[in-house]
Amino acid sequence: MAKAVEFRHFKPANSRDDLIRRIEAAPQEHADAILEAYDLLESLHEKGILSALNGALRASDTVIEKVTDVVSSKEAVNAVRIGLLLGNLLSAVEVDRVHTLLTSPEKKAPSLISLVGTMNNEDVRRGMSVGLSLLGVFGAALARTEK
Repeated sequence: MAKAVEFRHFKPANSRDDLIRRIEAAPQEHADAILEAYDLLESLHEKGILSALNGALRASDTVIEKVTDVVSSKEAVNAVRIGLLLGNLLSAVEVDRVHTLLTSPEKKAPSLISLVGTMNNEDVRRGMSVGLSLLGVFGAALARTEK
């Protein structure tokens, strides 16, 4: 036959007493860390960083509004989009080829004929086309800002 389980009340140790014990022991156990934290606080105070942070906390609503305005502006959105596009392009670039080109021991400038020969490469022409098209885009943007 089943035997009844005795019901016991769990009484946790007094958490307040435990906290007080831990707080009293902390200076001895963590003396180096506490001293370093005081040094850090003093340095932050001397540089005025604590005052700046305090001011930022007091003006948090204004700061959040200004940051939101800047981040949601058309210019910021365009900058993020262009950054993402350039990041994708950079991930496709062969770094070893760029390194070889930039650290080439050849100090003499190439002749105009060799440069024209280089333009015969399809990748070079594609890059020049994109570069010239980008110049056109920036030129059009400059024309709009001059009006």
